Amino acid sequence: MARYDDLNTNMIAYAAVLSIVVLVLVLQGTQALCYNMVNWTDERVDKTGTEADKPLKIKSEQLNSLTGYKKESVIDETAPAPEKGQLPKMKDVIYIPITEAQKLILKEMAPATGA
Repeated sequence: MARYDDLNTNMIAYAAVLSIVVLVLVLQGTQALCYNMVNWTDERVDKTGTEADKPLKIKSEQLNSLTGYKKESVIDETAPAPEKGQLPKMKDVIYIPITEAQKLILKEMAPATGA
């Protein structure tokens, strides 16, 4: 009668060891996937430049596409007033015909809309 109340310790030990092995394998696999994902994203950033450089790169591309239009330096009205004896702060203004501006905006928006 006592045999039916005894726990099967061999099976419990086998299940515990097997579950530990499976847990270690899952953790190692997760670590390897995370490591590869970090390396992959680092390689992508290295190829395209840093994330902080992207806005500057886009701005320079936009300014390069505007060559040939009338460019003029005017006083920046949003800047604080200059101190006595200093020149006012200037900003560059590019005059583009409205039809050309519409084409540039549509060209710039095309990748964002998926067209």
